[in-house]
Amino acid sequence: MKINTNSKESELEIYLKIVDIFQDDTVSPENKEIWKNQSIIELMKLLERTQNKAFVTNALILILSLLEDIPPDLYNNRGHNINCISEKDKKSLILNLKNEFLPN
Repeated sequence: MKINTNSKESELEIYLKIVDIFQDDTVSPENKEIWKNQSIIELMKLLERTQNKAFVTNALILILSLLEDIPPDLYNNRGHNINCISEKDKKSLILNLKNEFLPN
């Protein structure tokens, strides 16, 4: 299932191919990685030919968000679960946040 940027595939068809490869459990992780890298190369070629920056950017974001095993942001796995903090610590935290962000 290759993204063929030389054909007349619509943007929707390319987005659907990206989602299909993500959902296909029969494709090994190694093959998904190869597909991802080849697709990024094809999208860069498409950008060079068409200058369609918005589409290529969105396609790259979709590929990376679905096929990369990284947290969405730096703070995703940091901090403490609010339900595991004592009531005293919760009140102190809330008071400190209010003092920091609310005008006096």
